Amino acid sequence: MIAVTETETATECIYGENCPLHAENPPFNAKVLAAMEESKAIMRGDIPAKWYNSLEEARKDLGV
Repeated sequence: MIAVTETETATECIYGENCPLHAENPPFNAKVLAAMEESKAIMRGDIPAKWYNSLEEARKDLGV
């Protein structure tokens, strides 16, 4: 479990300047960055989230 102090806010990172998520040039490839942007759009409500009734249905959608 990660300890959180009272002074931290949602914009501060417990890892400070060494956090790869907040680095100026994150070490993620284009596919990961696109997935992160898509997840942010889903959270904002710009894109509807997909819902599945079973694991098999999700696997079929993923082509696995």
